[in-house]
Amino acid sequence: MAAIRVIVLTNCTNRKRALPGELLMARSLPQGKIAPTSQLWVLRLQNAASTYSAEELYCGRSLTETLTAAGQIGAEVAFISAGLGVVRQRQLIPAYSLTTSMGYPDSVASRINESFDPAAWWQALSISQGGSGRPLREFLEATQADLVLCAMPASYLALINRELTELSPRFLKTTRVMGPRRRDDLPEALRPYWLPYDARLDCADTGYNGTAGDFPHRALRHFTQEILPTVGLMAASDHSDSVERALEHFAPYVRPRGQTASDDEVILEIRTLWHLHQGRRAGILRALRSERNVACEQTRFRQLMDKFEENRRGAAQKKDT
Repeated sequence: MAAIRVIVLTNCTNRKRALPGELLMARSLPQGKIAPTSQLWVLRLQNAASTYSAEELYCGRSLTETLTAAGQIGAEVAFISAGLGVVRQRQLIPAYSLTTSMGYPDSVASRINESFDPAAWWQALSISQGGSGRPLREFLEATQADLVLCAMPASYLALINRELTELSPRFLKTTRVMGPRRRDDLPEALRPYWLPYDARLDCADTGYNGTAGDFPHRALRHFTQEILPTVGLMAASDHSDSVERALEHFAPYVRPRGQTASDDEVILEIRTLWHLHQGRRAGILRALRSERNVACEQTRFRQLMDKFEENRRGAAQKKDT
């Protein structure tokens, strides 16, 4: 394994250990077109103090899973960030809040008054930073990795799908994609490089079960702990076969259907579980579903947690004044 240079590509996290200033929240951007909006955002980044390494600023179970997986094989981690581009593990960055996903207070999509495409934002961000508009290709060409493990949810793959599919065959054949649970959810050019992680990984007997939000990162940990150390560097089809053999004895996990609850009822449960789980989202969500038997989809839970934490911070600030 020491001779194989591996890069882990993963998503940044919505949760961060430091709060951004107002200018580094996407909600503060004026309405505009993608190009000038990206230019203004980059100007704000350049004027901000970069005082946190990426691995310190980002937090949550997905980060823990990723760093554990990468540490298993001595791989370098690079984060795909809608706000910053390609971010290396120890790169110093500012606290910020920007996403391309709709429905969040800091969704840059809500600031764009023309047709919005996450991949177009990704390209414009790179150009505004003085790049070619293909930051991932530049990064991979510079690192010359033997293997690139891409573990992230569909919303982040949407940022880089175009770049991945346009990689030269030399670079594309080094890529392994995990996160989407179905091969057909990927662009056709990437399907040969998809590893067949699906609901079988969620079976408790695997030892790699968890929440939907950290599924790609659990798959990554399984691959770096159970597959790669055994089989080493091989063709994508052979890696795929190895994953299939490892999972073939497990039945797909079927999540029990919980009771429906209003947003206010879910937030009330969150408030009760907050201190018990020390604010850890993964623990709160598991308890909400398994102990309280409340149905709450991942995206909805994230939005309600954002709302709860924002209200909590507001209450704390009022108390201090």
